[in-house]
Amino acid sequence: MEKVIFIFLILLTISCQGQKDNEKAIINDKNNSMIEKFDFEKYNKAKQSPVEYTKEDGTHVVMVFSEYSGGSYYEYLPSPSFLTVYKEFYVNGKLKKKETYIGENVKVGISRYYDEKGNLIKEVNEDLKFGKIKPQQVLEFLQEKGYINLKTGEGRLDKEGQPVFELSFNEEKEKKVWYITIIKGKLNNDPSNFPDIGEPSAYIPIIYIMDGETGKVRIEGEENKKTSGIYKTYKGKDYTQEEWEVFEQKEFEKYARKHNISLTKNEEKGKFPPSHFLLDE
Repeated sequence: MEKVIFIFLILLTISCQGQKDNEKAIINDKNNSMIEKFDFEKYNKAKQSPVEYTKEDGTHVVMVFSEYSGGSYYEYLPSPSFLTVYKEFYVNGKLKKKETYIGENVKVGISRYYDEKGNLIKEVNEDLKFGKIKPQQVLEFLQEKGYINLKTGEGRLDKEGQPVFELSFNEEKEKKVWYITIIKGKLNNDPSNFPDIGEPSAYIPIIYIMDGETGKVRIEGEENKKTSGIYKTYKGKDYTQEEWEVFEQKEFEKYARKHNISLTKNEEKGKFPPSHFLLDE
């Protein structure tokens, strides 16, 4: 009896293990069948490169392929989307990576990377790198400025089919920063921007620099009067407005202590002394 039970347990174990292996194989086959492959049939039929076509849902696709480096798709999602899906393929046609971009430089969503057999080897949540200001807030800023329309998708490309704007996102000295470039920002009518040789560009870009946490925006090239430029010169030294206000406050505090002047009023209101204080000293 014990021998019969022992044999039964062995058979049961083998059966369970076989079932698990079969289930694992089915899952792997399912995953592999879901992995996209480069469409060689469509590409070879076109007899040209790049190959461009539009899907039924309105997605515009651009395909290229090299027998040495593999292929790629650029999938421009239909309006009102401002996203582009980039897919890269191995020479054998299997998917190498899939990334989603807003503009041409900023990855969003989930990026996935595969080996040559089609196995997922890496997955990255691109949205985790952003601060309080997400891509949606950047697009809303562009809409507020009148460059795009989020309901219709207008403003992604201009009349010549060229991008209206470009985005970059950087982490500089632990600070998150968005760079929002309007490619045809303003007419180039300043001779100082003209090249020595050749025709000048009709337009020059406008670059908005947005704090990735606060959303505060400044325009590149426009001087902040408080932090740049000479505001005052005192005893042979030049000061910006910000530097002057700090220096003048410190000097006033020294003067007040020397002459028994109360600082309470100034401190409560956070006011600096009159701008002529040092000049009248």
